[in-house]
Amino acid sequence: MSVAVLAGAMVAVSVTSAGAVPAPTPKTERITLSSTGKQLQDGAGVNGLSADGRYALFTSGETGVVPGDTNGQHDVFVRDLRQGTVERVNVASDGTQANGSSHYAKISADGRYVAFMSSATNLVKWPEQPQYAKDIYVHDRRTGRTERVSVAPDGGSAEVFDTFDMSADGRYVAFDGSSKRMEGAANSQNLAYVVDRRTHAVKRISDHIPSDWYVSNIKVSADGSHLAYVQRHPRGGRHELWLTDLRTGEQKLVNATPEGKPTNGSPVGVSLSADGGLVAYSSFDESTVPGTPTYTWELYLFDSRTGKTRWMNHEGKGGLGGGLVSPDGRRLAYMTETASGDGPTVENVQVRDLKTDRTQLVTRTLTGGPQTEGYSAPSAFADNGRLLGFYSSAPDLVTGDTNGVGDGFLQRLN
Repeated sequence: MSVAVLAGAMVAVSVTSAGAVPAPTPKTERITLSSTGKQLQDGAGVNGLSADGRYALFTSGETGVVPGDTNGQHDVFVRDLRQGTVERVNVASDGTQANGSSHYAKISADGRYVAFMSSATNLVKWPEQPQYAKDIYVHDRRTGRTERVSVAPDGGSAEVFDTFDMSADGRYVAFDGSSKRMEGAANSQNLAYVVDRRTHAVKRISDHIPSDWYVSNIKVSADGSHLAYVQRHPRGGRHELWLTDLRTGEQKLVNATPEGKPTNGSPVGVSLSADGGLVAYSSFDESTVPGTPTYTWELYLFDSRTGKTRWMNHEGKGGLGGGLVSPDGRRLAYMTETASGDGPTVENVQVRDLKTDRTQLVTRTLTGGPQTEGYSAPSAFADNGRLLGFYSSAPDLVTGDTNGVGDGFLQRLN
C-alpha cells in the first residue's frame, strides 16, 4: 500500500444579483514551487501545514528551490503561501547548509518550529564528530537556532531508525531511537522515546515490547497528551498498535478483537485527532471488526473513549488507505482505488464528514471529475479542517503542470 504527501487551494466566490452567496467552488492550488514560483522538475512531497494554512512544509532533492542551494542533498523548505516566499530550514544556526540528507519534516501549529530527520553531521556541535548519524533536529524560524533533540546520554547520536513526530506547540518530540545508544542496552532495539524540549527530560514509552521487536509509526497528538506507536516483529507476523496517555501512563492496545485479544493484523499509517481520542490506521487482515474483508488492506477508526473500532468504507466498498483525521476529529481524509481497465490502479483522495457522513472528492481535475491517472494521498489538515494538503502525481489538477512528476497541493473544502 502506498503512502503520500500534499496540495493547495483558494476559494472563488461569486455573488448573484439577488445578493445570495452560493457555496464556494473548491479550487486546487499547487504549493510545492521554487522561491521564484517555478514548478519543481524532481517533484516534491508536502509534509505539513501550519494551523492557519499559511505555511506549507515540503521536502525536495532539487537544487534551485532557493538561492544558494549547492549541497546536492535532500532539503526541507517552508513556503509562505501569503507572501509566496520559500525558506530552507534544515540548516545550522549560522545558516550553514546540511552536508547530509534531510527527510520526514513536521511543522508546529504557528509555523515557528520545524522538526526534521537528518543524516547531516554539521548542523550542531558534537562532543565527538560522528562518521554517520541519523537524528532529529528542531529549527526555530524566528531565532534561526537549530538544536538536536535526539541526544544519547553521552551527547552522541540516538541513531533514530525511521520515524518521529512533534506536538503542535513544538514542545514534545517523539522518535524511535536505539536502546543501546539511549540506555546502554545490550542489543540495539529501536524503542519509542519522548523528549520535552522545555525541561529536556527524555522518557521511554514503549516499555512492554518483546526483546526482538522494534517500534515504527510513531505519532503524537497535537496537544501532546497521547502517543501512538506500532511495535513489529522483525520477521513478519502480527504487529501491535498502542495508544499511550502520556499524562497517566495508561496504554491501550488499539488493534484488538472485541474480546480484547491481539489480532494478526499489520497496522500502518497511524493518524490521531488533536486530543488523541480518535486513531485512524490501515491494516492488512485485521479482525478488530467482525465481517470485514480478509487478506486485504482496510482502513479503521478507533475511538479511545468508547473502545470501539469502525471499519471505514466508501460507497459500501473497502480497500481504503492513507487515513488522516482532522484535529477536531470531525473529518477523515482517505484514498480510494479505482481500476483503470487493463492499466494501473488510480487513486483519488476523498474527505468524509464523520458527523453528517457527507463525502467530498478532493482530487478533482480541471474538467471536474476525479483524476484518471496517477497516485494521490492526503497529508495535512489546516484551518479547523477546512483546508487539506495532499500529494498527487496527476497532471491535470491545475493548469501549467508539465513537470511529469508528483507535486503538493492545497484545497479548501466545502
